[in-house]
Amino acid sequence: MNLTIDNALHGVEELLRDKVGPNISDPFSAQMARLSCLLVRICANWVDDAAELRVAENAAIRLVLCEVGALAGGELGERLAGAAQSADPGLKISVLDSENHRLRCLLVEAQTFLETCEGEAAQRLHQNIWCLLEDIERTRAPRE
Repeated sequence: MNLTIDNALHGVEELLRDKVGPNISDPFSAQMARLSCLLVRICANWVDDAAELRVAENAAIRLVLCEVGALAGGELGERLAGAAQSADPGLKISVLDSENHRLRCLLVEAQTFLETCEGEAAQRLHQNIWCLLEDIERTRAPRE
């Protein structure tokens, strides 16, 4: 097995859980060791999931921007369509987060546009954006 950050953190969690925790007699310290195990496990999972989550989020946002861009037309439509055709500039978390921020700012513009529109298509897209944001928050929630 290769040494990766998530593997190292899982190893620390296993060591705390199986070797250190059971040998702590003080109840408070034992509870702190258990909480530390949980925190280390959550961090390990975050490291393991981080790039995949951001790439998936960015792709999902681009799909919505494409749909809204087609409805919007004009300068806004062009910017949204351009963003929809873009790709992630790299896989570093900081780069993916920066791209995610850029796309989310455009998503706010798309929502603002949709709020001024009437019609079933605009309402459907507006609802899709809210569903997307809920899904993003749900997938970003820490997992144990």
